[in-house]
Amino acid sequence: MSESKGQQAVGWRLTAGEVPGVVVFAGEIDFSVTPRVRERLWELLGGTTGEVVLDMADLAYIDSSGLALLLELRKQLLEKNRTVRIRTIGSQVRKLLHLTQLGEMFGLPE
Repeated sequence: MSESKGQQAVGWRLTAGEVPGVVVFAGEIDFSVTPRVRERLWELLGGTTGEVVLDMADLAYIDSSGLALLLELRKQLLEKNRTVRIRTIGSQVRKLLHLTQLGEMFGLPE
């Protein structure tokens, strides 16, 4: 099974945004796909510098493994004096980040 076919089968997609450092999340991210999402995320960010901006407007669902991946990303970027923020986010994922009190870490207002 090819990677793109695997992404389509599980309903998630990560693509590069309009400028380097912007990553667009779409679909659903859960424990069954988090390892592949991690690989794709680092692939997209390879060679970038500065702030990382996440566009999550089309991300319909994320579970605890996906949240852990976001925290891992933040930690690794902070170690390199880089930052990460969420630019856009859907209402369901925003609600989860608010409930888990993680939103502020990614620049989301209360």
